[in-house]
Amino acid sequence: MAKDARLIHGRKLSEKFAAEVPLVEDLLNTKGSMDPYGDQAYDESLYRNDNVASGISSLNEITDTHVKYYRENGFLAIQNAFSSAQISDAITGLDNCISGKYPAYDGIQYERVKDVDPESLSFDEKKKQIRKLSYFLDHEKLFQSIIADPQFLSVVKKLINATPEIHGDQALFKPPLIGREKPWHQDHAFFDLPSGTKIIGCWIALDKATLENGCMHVKPGTHNEGPVKHLNKRDWQICDTHLDLTRDVAVPLNPGGLLLFDGLLHHGTPANRTSEFRRSLQFHFTPKGTRESPVEERIAIFGMGGENVTC
Repeated sequence: MAKDARLIHGRKLSEKFAAEVPLVEDLLNTKGSMDPYGDQAYDESLYRNDNVASGISSLNEITDTHVKYYRENGFLAIQNAFSSAQISDAITGLDNCISGKYPAYDGIQYERVKDVDPESLSFDEKKKQIRKLSYFLDHEKLFQSIIADPQFLSVVKKLINATPEIHGDQALFKPPLIGREKPWHQDHAFFDLPSGTKIIGCWIALDKATLENGCMHVKPGTHNEGPVKHLNKRDWQICDTHLDLTRDVAVPLNPGGLLLFDGLLHHGTPANRTSEFRRSLQFHFTPKGTRESPVEERIAIFGMGGENVTC
């Protein structure tokens, strides 16, 4: 999203949800944007740790039984999907995007921290203020070892039952101490794609994702229950009172671990209050040739107020 569009989006959120969304600072002289929602208090009981998915060990272990499990539950965890070399390449690629190696890249979004100007900080301290990076694949080629991995793409193709095409690319930093919650949501609620489009999210841990630092939480089977209305509160999210928390399953992952999940699966991540990063890559695939639909179609399905939201 271009700088002007990001600022307009932030101002709209601030004006429409003034009681809940802090005012957006205009980072006019930077290559980034500020999270329009900020780190807000939430009920920690929204995320339970009594059910934990262990997943399978590697991509080459996936059988028809696991494909059936994905269809029924909407997710599949693989603990050692990518090598340490692939993960190292990805981290280096992100560092390149953050460092200014690519002058045209402006896809950084910072966490909202009072009286902190991320652009004035050292490189290492600046990284600790980053919430996410988006749309970096056109700038950095080091991610090719992951997104072009034949075994990975073969599994995605099998699960989506079509030739896959990347719809979006992100890196989610969940930085130490200040990495905010991402409330329960469905990813399709953020994408202007036709109703019924097969969307698969691919969430790849770059650091160890734990119960303590904000690993993914999912609700198995919810992808088969259709779209749910969202609202703007702590993010574009499912209403807290509409959640069946008895279905919550936490999905901790090793570095190189992969969570595959359906675009309608209910999922979210609690805040990171530890001293460690919980970085991840997130790619979304759709069937090749899928065309975007009018934003009005998505809003009619998922609710008013989400016109300019980003996942």
